[in-house]
Amino acid sequence: MDFAEQQAFLSELLGDPNTSLDDAWPLARRKKAINRGEIQFAIDAKCVKEYATSTISDNELDLPSDWIETFVLVIDNKTISTKREMALINWGRHYSGGPDDPVYYIWEFSGTKKMKFMSTAGFNGKTYYLWYFKKPTTALNADTDESIIADEFREGSVYFAAHRLFQQIGRTELSDRYLKQYSLYISKAIIQTGKEYLDNKPAVPDIGDIGYESTQNKQGKGSL
Repeated sequence: MDFAEQQAFLSELLGDPNTSLDDAWPLARRKKAINRGEIQFAIDAKCVKEYATSTISDNELDLPSDWIETFVLVIDNKTISTKREMALINWGRHYSGGPDDPVYYIWEFSGTKKMKFMSTAGFNGKTYYLWYFKKPTTALNADTDESIIADEFREGSVYFAAHRLFQQIGRTELSDRYLKQYSLYISKAIIQTGKEYLDNKPAVPDIGDIGYESTQNKQGKGSL
C-alpha cells in the first residue's frame, strides 16, 4: 500500500472523494492527517526498529531524531540498559557508589535528546551500538511514497487519520469507531513485533553477569 492507496482508503472511510480547497477535507489536510497517523502508529506500536553506531564524545551520545525508545544499547561490549540507568533524583549515587552503579541519564538540550554519561564511566572514544524504536521524520507526499511501517499495518494510520478528522467536526460515533479499528491494528502490530524480536528468548549460555565482560570461560558443559 503506497501513499496514493492510503489516500484512497481515507476517502472511503470519510465517504467523500472530493479534495479541493473548497471541500470539507482538502487534499493537504488529508495528507497531514495520514502523516500524523504514521507518527502516532510508530509511537504506539513500537513496530519499527533501527540501528545506529558511532563513538562517544564529551561524555554525550546524541540520540537520532527519529528515536522513540531504546531497545538495546551496547558500549565497549557492555549492555547499557536499566541496570546502569540513573534518574536525575539519584545523582548522589554517582559520588557514593561503585563502578557497577548506573552511569547515564537522558537529557534534552535545545530539542536534541542526549544521553549524558557520568565522568567515571570512561566511555569517551568508545564505540556504541544502539538499537532503538523509530518514528517517521519525513512526511509522505508523492503518491508513490511508502510508509516505513510494514505494509500489513498501513491501514492503521489511515484509521487514525479518519478518527481525527471526524473528531474535529464532532462526529463522535464515527470517530470512536475508527479509533477502535486503529487500536486493533496497534494490538496486531505489537503482537507481531513481539514474535519477531521482543519476546524471542533463545537459550542463554552461562557466561556470567549479563552485560559485563568476563575473562573466564563460564560456558557450562551440561548434559543430555
